[in-house]
Amino acid sequence: MTIEYINTGTIANDGTGDALREAFIKINDNFEDLDLRAIEQTQISNIGEIGASVYAGTNDGVAEFKRFIAGTNVTINENSTRITIDVNDALDELLIISDNGTLTVASGQSMNVIGGNGITTATNGQTLNIDLDNVNIVSRDTAPVLSANLNANSNDIVNIGTASANTFNGSLEGLVYGFDVREFGPYLSGFDFGTVRNTYNNALEFILSNVDVDLGPIDPERTDLTIDLGFLS
Repeated sequence: MTIEYINTGTIANDGTGDALREAFIKINDNFEDLDLRAIEQTQISNIGEIGASVYAGTNDGVAEFKRFIAGTNVTINENSTRITIDVNDALDELLIISDNGTLTVASGQSMNVIGGNGITTATNGQTLNIDLDNVNIVSRDTAPVLSANLNANSNDIVNIGTASANTFNGSLEGLVYGFDVREFGPYLSGFDFGTVRNTYNNALEFILSNVDVDLGPIDPERTDLTIDLGFLS
């Protein structure tokens, strides 16, 4: 309510002012209004257990509140009845780093995750699944190369076209140039041809084959000495 002023007249006791009772009624009304206005009588508190406090406290009878300040990607608009806080719900940009290069996804853009050879991608709600098809994974490689020894774990390696190796250890089964090498086994070991006996056509051949002949030193100055050993067939 508006403060009611007491009429005190023009001069003292001129009879133009408010009567004593009327004056005290105005005084009581004014005190009651001021009592309702007193900040100490108004309880102000921040409710709730979490969140930032808005009420800062009182300073010389004046209630003080904190200000809202817009941060990054946040805007604040106000009018006479409300305060509106807007938050940008999109990223400014997303930097993706891979094993071979980087990718920047700007605001408003989208990124595709596409599977390659033997790899499939699928979404389930908020989950992105990347699956590797490990069936026939070696056959899909057009030039497979081992970086270490291959352990077949006692399993067979079948349907080989051409096998090339530096060395081979162990038993070999199958055909070599169309022949089973196991059939030649008895003929490749255990043969004893005995002593080889020479055949001589004349006595000189026999002597030359069995007797050492010492012709002594050869003097290159002498040309009159000759030896005729005949003919060797």
